Amino acid sequence: MRLGVAAFGTDGAKSGIGSYLRQWLEAFDGSDPAIDMDFMAPRSEMSELVPPTLLAKLSPTSDTLRSPMRSVVWHQGGLPLAARRGSWDVAFLPAANRRLAAWMPCPTVGTVHDMSMARVKGKYDRFHSAYFHTLLPALIRRLTRVVTVSECSKRDIVELAQVDPGRIDVIPHGVNRERFHPRDDAAAQATRSAMGLTAPYLLYVARLEHPGKNHVALIRAFDRMKTRLGAPHQLVLAGSPWNGAEDVYAAARAARHSADIVFTGFTSEASLPALYRGAFAYVFPSLYEGFGMPLLEAMASGTPVACSNTSSLPEVAGDAALYFDPADQDAMEAGLETLVSDPARRQDLIERGLRRASAFSWRASVDRTVAAFRQAVKEAA
Repeated sequence: MRLGVAAFGTDGAKSGIGSYLRQWLEAFDGSDPAIDMDFMAPRSEMSELVPPTLLAKLSPTSDTLRSPMRSVVWHQGGLPLAARRGSWDVAFLPAANRRLAAWMPCPTVGTVHDMSMARVKGKYDRFHSAYFHTLLPALIRRLTRVVTVSECSKRDIVELAQVDPGRIDVIPHGVNRERFHPRDDAAAQATRSAMGLTAPYLLYVARLEHPGKNHVALIRAFDRMKTRLGAPHQLVLAGSPWNGAEDVYAAARAARHSADIVFTGFTSEASLPALYRGAFAYVFPSLYEGFGMPLLEAMASGTPVACSNTSSLPEVAGDAALYFDPADQDAMEAGLETLVSDPARRQDLIERGLRRASAFSWRASVDRTVAAFRQAVKEAA
């Protein structure tokens, strides 16, 4: 099978979609010798996305295609031409909730991670909103098969893009337990020292996006919890600035305990496991997630988790998280207080989290996605 992979709209592995593709490729590498892969991505993003040992033809494109507008246009002409020239049997679009073609000369499988563009008000500017609300649903319907990462996202795709549920495969993310595990305290201590962290810390890994990622509410709940308990804990916000980041910074500056709120900026894949392992707890207050990969990474690292009770997060975390309503600041504050002041509950969350994370595998995700490729080829025959 000649498989074409069009890796555009992945932020060069610096967002959840990019991390998904990188880890998917690591698990795919050498797993199926019957597949001949042609991998396309902007030239400067190749080294971030492609594992060094990946057996594939690498077809870098101009970095001008990192521009959203140029990339969307290119997908309507350049991508079909590349598929024809490469004699692809099937095309895989791993960021199909961002980049899709209106027509392809071969069957297509796209991963639609979520429909957050329609679920989170104010997430995008007017141009992006127009694309996501008008054109993208029609393009999603043109996919031969749709892969998504949770039942929550599947329901949204059926409702908002009007896709036949029989054409949707729900394939959860995995977690790499060789990278994310509760061992190696020396590396965690080195990370704490390098980042200037001097106290137990609550961690949130997400790009600084307002309002969707809900950092502002977390900062306020953390500030109130510290004032009320006199807790020594710090709050570590790891992620690159994105839309609305100025509101997040402003909330931190206004906090009574602003000195204990730490922004790390983008955290590399190499540093992330130790950052999870060193955390006192992981907090995920997002308003909407298609999956929530950091939940599994934190759990596999032996870090207790508290998270929103919305969208896909309960589906992913199961009985292994302390839940709160992300729109209720009092509830969020109470959750933080439990993490900080109830060691028995915290230990129970750690044990439940390790069991929960063990149920997810990147290899299983790859195998099921490859099955979707073969089904797409069969259906198009």
